[in-house]
Amino acid sequence: MKKLVCMMIAAAFLLCGCSEKTPPQDFCNTAYGCYLGDTHYQETYGFGDMLIWNPAWEEALSGLCRDPLCMHQDRDALCPSSVYLMVFKTIATDGYKLYLSVLNDLLYKDGNQYRQIYSLNPDGSEFELLHTYSATSNLSPRLHYADGYLYFAEGFYRANTDSQSTQSAYNDQYIRFMRIPVGGGDAEAVLDAEFDIGYGFNTDGTNYYLTYIDEQGNSQFEVIDAKTKEVIQTLSGLYSVQVYQGKTWLYSDEGLFVYEKQELKQVSAHNGTYSFGGGIWYTEEAEPVYIGTKDMPTGGPLGETSPVEYYVEATTKLCRIDPDDYTVTEFVPSDDFDAEDRITVEYTSDAGIRASVYNSRKEFDEVGGMYQCLIRCENGTITIEKVYE
Repeated sequence: MKKLVCMMIAAAFLLCGCSEKTPPQDFCNTAYGCYLGDTHYQETYGFGDMLIWNPAWEEALSGLCRDPLCMHQDRDALCPSSVYLMVFKTIATDGYKLYLSVLNDLLYKDGNQYRQIYSLNPDGSEFELLHTYSATSNLSPRLHYADGYLYFAEGFYRANTDSQSTQSAYNDQYIRFMRIPVGGGDAEAVLDAEFDIGYGFNTDGTNYYLTYIDEQGNSQFEVIDAKTKEVIQTLSGLYSVQVYQGKTWLYSDEGLFVYEKQELKQVSAHNGTYSFGGGIWYTEEAEPVYIGTKDMPTGGPLGETSPVEYYVEATTKLCRIDPDDYTVTEFVPSDDFDAEDRITVEYTSDAGIRASVYNSRKEFDEVGGMYQCLIRCENGTITIEKVYE
């Protein structure tokens, strides 16, 4: 009998251990979408569908639907690229599935808008509705993933406010930060407070991170313990949050920091954009050099123009921060590039980096000026593997 009990306990232990499965692919949710393996998904905040890119492909794909016969116009069987789900579309992943947050035009009624959260496989199949909730016109659509939950902001009208009015002010509404299990289910508020429109939210599962502007107009950053719901730290400044390689990273105009054990440790003093994937990347540019001023079209109906100043801002090196030991490796442009090219990193991965290359002088001289390419960083240099037409 004792042997049977021990076997049952052991079996239960094994089952519990297997429940926390490691995702089959490396993944990361970024400020502009997500990546799953080497495939990147760039979301859109306007009309249109997201771009999907993989270093192995010749070109980026448009849209998540993979049915070649689909016209994306079926009201009764919506697909990931439906024309009715094309506004303010954001995406996240848990390493297994993709999760899509969309504004559904079919549900618009009496001045009320509704957002929906769907799950789907990376190949576009099994497109399933998880949750529907009301949305105000001032609501951020961003999804966050942590520890088996999808987090989002839901907007509400305050008491005695006319939700049917064609005009509404920020103080007519408030935000609650909510979550649902990745498999669907009831939504629950993660914090009890009602927050003003304009608060930003992120989480790594251990803490909640809030960004806001205080009454004096200063940017503030709060760290809240996810279990106790207590504020454990407040920082001055506008920080962005990135969960990557099991760590929480904060970056601002003061540089890049890692947040561990309620301590903020500076990793880099670089003031600029950081890209996460295959390491942490940033570029350094030379001091701008003035070229000249030209009258350029404004896009007005009468062919109006306005003077535009041109500067060369050449990239001098691309730097990679190791997320484990924080060492920095530098790569300089090879002869594949013009000495005055500016290289802007778009997507990064172990398999390669998609970049935009811009040359102000060439544009000023009207002989070209911009293209996109796949670059590799090896042996201290940046080389071009292929150029995208």
